[in-house]
Amino acid sequence: MKTKNPASNMVLAVISTVGDVMPPYFFQKKETVNKEVYKRVLEEVVVPWMDDVADGRPYTFQQDSAPVHRAKIVLDFLALKTPNFWPPSFWPANSPDLNPCDYYLWGKVEGLACKKYHTSVETLKQFIIKTMKELDPQEVSRACISFRRRVDSMVKNGGSHYE
Repeated sequence: MKTKNPASNMVLAVISTVGDVMPPYFFQKKETVNKEVYKRVLEEVVVPWMDDVADGRPYTFQQDSAPVHRAKIVLDFLALKTPNFWPPSFWPANSPDLNPCDYYLWGKVEGLACKKYHTSVETLKQFIIKTMKELDPQEVSRACISFRRRVDSMVKNGGSHYE
């Protein structure tokens, strides 16, 4: 059964080239994710997780071009706290072909988590948590590593969609 306005909940996820998957962060129901909220989540959840997983290795945190990602307070924080900060001029603009969460993670999680109907947002959230915990680290790693090949293909196609 489908409803006209299904319940929803915004979720943030991070994956790494070595196959790590951050437990999904669920924003509060009806929470407006503005620059202050996003920076707080980066500061309290995302960057500590990345620092722990990287264990001293340098890493690059890639975002898409959502407006809150481009806010000065967010960019200043990331420039200070992440080792290989990419300014917005380096980000692939509006290109899901070049974001591992878009071309791999969300489709994979949705395909697994939505195989069955969920009676509440809470059961869906629990299934998303379980699904992400069970992702194959080698598959996650391959998806992230394919970024370079995808960039090369995009350049060869003059910036056009290529899949």
